[in-house]
Amino acid sequence: MNREPRLAWVNDAMYKLEDDIRSASQIDARVMMTGESGVGKSFVANLIHQLSPRRRAPFVVVNGADAVDGLLHTARGGTLLFQDIENIPAPGQAELLRLLDSATAPENNVRLMTATNVHLFDRVQHGHFREDLFYRLNVIHLIIPPLRERPEDIPLMFQHYLALHARAEAPPRLSTAARQRLVEYPWPGNVRELQAVTKNLSSQALPDVLELEHLPATIAGLTTTN
Repeated sequence: MNREPRLAWVNDAMYKLEDDIRSASQIDARVMMTGESGVGKSFVANLIHQLSPRRRAPFVVVNGADAVDGLLHTARGGTLLFQDIENIPAPGQAELLRLLDSATAPENNVRLMTATNVHLFDRVQHGHFREDLFYRLNVIHLIIPPLRERPEDIPLMFQHYLALHARAEAPPRLSTAARQRLVEYPWPGNVRELQAVTKNLSSQALPDVLELEHLPATIAGLTTTN
């Protein structure tokens, strides 16, 4: 496949995920995305939608705890993503199970995707999530790694988002110390946190080279660990 992802990455797991995204976009099977909060599950779902034949139809995102009434009409012909599917209560799980059959009816023709930041099968084993619903939703399973597990991508993504928010062709370069600190930082908020940091930086007057002192204190204040 073409190795030109929409975001800059060099991590092997992300290239594999990119392959899986493109494959999933060409079939209509249900997709379940698992990953920590902020890793980009809705981005992945939207990318699958945009690469699919449904791209001109709606892409609708709802929370797992939201009511499902009227959703098929809103997403008709497109994609419906349930975020935080682990939070859907027992009555909602039964309702969603009924919704699955209606979604594929010709008058609706909606593709369902789900996203969760927990190991959902653990909820199944403890009786908190319906097993029949789990298996019907989990046809294609995509696992999105947290940012700390792909440190080689962090400087690339940092400069990508900095350029995006600043609307600049050439964002500031990173000094060696700043680059190393970005890689060492655990990024508990994952990509969402990185986006917020770069958006804040882009609103400031920045030098040609970003040094440690230009980074937020929560990042620049870390001590180097071996």
